[in-house]
Amino acid sequence: MRRLTVLARSSSLFWKLFLPIGALLVTCGLVISALLPALISHNAERDAVDSAQATVRQFLLLRKYYTENVAARVLAQTTMQVDPDYRSKQNAIPLPATMIHDLSALMQGSGTAVKLYSPYPFPQRRDRASDQFAQDAWNYLQKRPDGVFSRTETLQGRTTVRVALADRMSAQACVACHNSHPQSPKTDWKLGDVRGVLEVDSTREAASATRIASWVLMTVGSVLVLVAVALRVFYQRNVARPLHRALDAARALAESRAGHVEAVQAVAGGNLEHDFAPAPLPQLDLAGVAHDEAGDLLLSVAGLAESQRRFDASFARMTQALRASDVSERERDWLKSSQNELNTVMRGEQELPGLGQRVLDFMAGLMGARVGALYVDEGQGAGMCLLAGFGLTRDRHPARVVPGEGLAGQAIRDGRRVLAGDVPSGYLEVASALGSAPPSCLLVMPLQHGSNMVGVMELAAFRTFSANELAFVDLSAEAIAIGLEVNITRQRTRALLAETAQQAEELRVQQEELQQSNAELEERADLLERQREEIARVSAYKSEFMANMSHELRTPLNSMLILSALLKENKSGNLNERQLDYAGTIHHSGRDLLNLINDILDLAKMEAGKVELHIEPVQLAGLCEDLLAQFGPQAEQKGLALAIERLPGTPAVVQMDGQRVQQVLRNLLANALKFTHQGGVALRVSVAGDQLSFAVSDTGIGVPADKQVTIFEAFRQADGSISRHYGGTGLGLSISLQLARTMGGALHLYSVEGEGSTFTFMLPLQPLQPKPAADAAAPATLHAVRGAEGERRILIVEDDPFFASLLADFVRGRGYTPLVAADGEQGLRLAQQEAPHAVLLDVMMARMDGWEVMRSLRADPRTSHLPVHFISCLDELQRARELGALGLVTKPVSPEQLAQVFDSIEQAWAGAIKRVLVVEDEERQLSSMAALLAGRKVDAVCCRSGSEALGLLSQSHFDCMVLDLGLPDMSGYQVLQALQADAALRHLPVVVHSGQDLSREQLRVLNRYARSVIIKGAHSPERLLSEVQLFLHSVEQGGQALKQEAQALAGSKVLVVDDDMRNLFSLASLLGERGVQVVEAENGLEALDKLAAESGINAVLMDIMMPQMDGYEAMRRIRADARFRDLPIIAMTAKAMPGDHQNCLEAGASDYLAKPIDTAQLLSLLRVWIRR
Repeated sequence: MRRLTVLARSSSLFWKLFLPIGALLVTCGLVISALLPALISHNAERDAVDSAQATVRQFLLLRKYYTENVAARVLAQTTMQVDPDYRSKQNAIPLPATMIHDLSALMQGSGTAVKLYSPYPFPQRRDRASDQFAQDAWNYLQKRPDGVFSRTETLQGRTTVRVALADRMSAQACVACHNSHPQSPKTDWKLGDVRGVLEVDSTREAASATRIASWVLMTVGSVLVLVAVALRVFYQRNVARPLHRALDAARALAESRAGHVEAVQAVAGGNLEHDFAPAPLPQLDLAGVAHDEAGDLLLSVAGLAESQRRFDASFARMTQALRASDVSERERDWLKSSQNELNTVMRGEQELPGLGQRVLDFMAGLMGARVGALYVDEGQGAGMCLLAGFGLTRDRHPARVVPGEGLAGQAIRDGRRVLAGDVPSGYLEVASALGSAPPSCLLVMPLQHGSNMVGVMELAAFRTFSANELAFVDLSAEAIAIGLEVNITRQRTRALLAETAQQAEELRVQQEELQQSNAELEERADLLERQREEIARVSAYKSEFMANMSHELRTPLNSMLILSALLKENKSGNLNERQLDYAGTIHHSGRDLLNLINDILDLAKMEAGKVELHIEPVQLAGLCEDLLAQFGPQAEQKGLALAIERLPGTPAVVQMDGQRVQQVLRNLLANALKFTHQGGVALRVSVAGDQLSFAVSDTGIGVPADKQVTIFEAFRQADGSISRHYGGTGLGLSISLQLARTMGGALHLYSVEGEGSTFTFMLPLQPLQPKPAADAAAPATLHAVRGAEGERRILIVEDDPFFASLLADFVRGRGYTPLVAADGEQGLRLAQQEAPHAVLLDVMMARMDGWEVMRSLRADPRTSHLPVHFISCLDELQRARELGALGLVTKPVSPEQLAQVFDSIEQAWAGAIKRVLVVEDEERQLSSMAALLAGRKVDAVCCRSGSEALGLLSQSHFDCMVLDLGLPDMSGYQVLQALQADAALRHLPVVVHSGQDLSREQLRVLNRYARSVIIKGAHSPERLLSEVQLFLHSVEQGGQALKQEAQALAGSKVLVVDDDMRNLFSLASLLGERGVQVVEAENGLEALDKLAAESGINAVLMDIMMPQMDGYEAMRRIRADARFRDLPIIAMTAKAMPGDHQNCLEAGASDYLAKPIDTAQLLSLLRVWIRR
């Protein structure tokens, strides 16, 4: 019966599952049988049309060939004629149309017929009848000569596809034949005219389509029957049988769970002693289970059985855990109640003997002990004294216990509880009136509070102490010790009270002495405070002195650099090559002196604690490559081996101030190369514990042992003779040591005179900050289209001849003419003489490096417009852009990078519009800034949040960014930090434009990331435009730039205020050569008088440190005058101290320059502010 039920369910399930599928298959068969013949017939007709078109085109090609190569030649070379009735005449060949008719007659039996008819037939074919299709085809093809006219008709009981194409005059020979033939019905034919219709009739494909449809229908029917049979077999094997197995297992599982509820209810009611015996569960054979719904059901039942097994095991473990927890809870309750009773026993103020006896009695009664003793330390230094006893006999206990003697003494010394079982006979007797017996267990418990051993307690019993009793002993030992210690301390306090009264008089005398001592100490403290203030004043005087010395040194140096640069330009052409070399030497010497001044200022800042560190991720591999590129040529020139290596285990990226670390390593490597004549110099970077180690070793002259400390002092070397022999100021090692200490590191020296030295720079490793995973998209490049103005010339300034030749070949490959210079001075001469259109510039070169070449190019009006791109071993992209270069790529350079270099140059030639990203959340400010930047070759892209700005920067290229600090989703500081963390965006020029009142610390942080900080106010739009245009290299390219420069500066009037006549002369010469009228003033008062007397002054160059009235006061008074509130003022200072920039802007300066003045930057600023 059960089997029949299962079969009935299986059959029902079968019909439920597969009846819809069968109905769907039958429906699909009917739809296919209905649509397939029509589709096949349609495709057959389409194929017939395509075949007919091909046949027509073949006939047309054949007739064209016959016309041009047979008929035309026969008429031209023989006396034969072309005639439609060629069979009845001699010396005649058929017309091309007659040939087509003849070929059509030959093809009649192949199922394809070809007809040619025309409204202009020859006389022999005028009697041919034409049907409606022929008329419709002629009308259609007259309007659309290139079209195809087709129709399916029933002709003579057969389905026929008729296709017609236009028969056009396609050859001049054919036109001539028809116009000259005597029987031609029309003699004004032209090339391309439609003269008739060429028709092809086809009947084969339609017949085959019906047969194909019949075969397809038979095949589909057979397949449907086979599919139905396969579905039935598949269902029985893969669905019904697994379902039956799963249902049987589920029933067995349900029947096996009868006793579970009773056990769970018993445990829930608190009956933890109820026995739980898990019932046996069904075992399922899962081998070969299919991965389908039935198999998944069987696996689910098996999983349910396995879960039930785990539940049974877990329930049994839970019952055991609950039983153990109940026992543990009862033990904890006993411990708590016993501790409370002990506290009650010790409560109150009691004498020491009584307290000891009560405590011992309580412990012996609680522990079931039959004998006990309590010893305490009363502070007499003779060990522990017996304080109380329980069940002791008179002659079997000592009066004192010394640490280390016996079990009690051992427990006192070790501070640990001692438990002894199986006490031997005769060791201890527990006696009563009727008899005595040895105990079974002995417990010795030290009483210790902290590090103070207060006493020891011994208990003995006829049974073994339980674990819970021992736990109580451990818990209560310290409490007993505290109670005894307090009681002993109380007794000692009473004994000391008498001594206190006696000492009171002594204390009074001592207080008087202390008051006198305090007066002396206060006097000394006042003296120390005055000395500290004096030291602070001296430090301030020193800083002021260094600032003044910087001003006094930089002021004449400024004139020397400017005048030597003007001499090098040789605009008047009255200097020869030797004199130009003299001018270059003067300029280089001035730069060296400037570096020395900077070193002295660095040392002063470090001693004053004013050095600011800029911690950022630094690539150690790039740092090593930069040092190798910088010092490799010097080592090679001296014939020394220079090795720079990074040992295994050294991290690739380290958080540190890369500029300061590189300064220390440059000083160490320069010293090593200077004092080494043979052998080599090596720099090894490794990790030593939690520090990064830079070890610079050489095989030079070494340092004597008695000089290894003094060489780190400023202006000190090993001895005077070395100073005279090797030169130098002795500042390098002092600065390196101070920098190392400032960065939390150290600088160590190990040297053997005559063998060499090793300087080890240790720097603490700092954890790297996480960097947002943001991939910046490469900027799109625009290829400029070269006009017809002539071939462009590109100047290559490179001291490596091999690489220079490679660059020259690449330049020629781009279609330009290369000009090659081997050093910076030669490159400058070629740039001035040959007028190139762009410059590829190396950095590290002899005589004049690339940075100096770049500054000279920008200072010369003839070359200031040139696009310049650096190709160097140094990774100084930010410095290159600050000097006005298009960019910098590091060696080795790939062809793809060179292609990008030339793309940027061509973009500069094309005068591409610069893109500026404006980030501002206030709509009115955003629109006003966009309007301010519009029309100045600036494409301003606006956004209102930090996340949107970062997304735009990662997707496209921008040349500058204007950033507000108050954004809705993230602060401007976070945006700047995200830019700093992305190597592709780290050097993007950023102008911070904010209305917040910024503190000095906030300005310091912003100046670290941004190029300029502008506070929103009356003059902020002009300053914003100035800064943006300066960063976008607003000097136009090409010859137009020179015209605009002349227009911007020529005829303008500039007031130059400086108390040094040399600077006045230098600046007047520089500006005068560019057509600027210079008005001079020597101090602030004279500047105010000049402004009141002179009209039409366009800008002011204001020095800061001047007599009578300094630049700060002069600028404040100028701004106080309503006539000069918008007058551009550019501040110039040589103090180079922190905060000068902000002080100048707060005093009223429009912009700021530090001496010595960079002439290119000065001229650029003047152009921007005067044009405003």
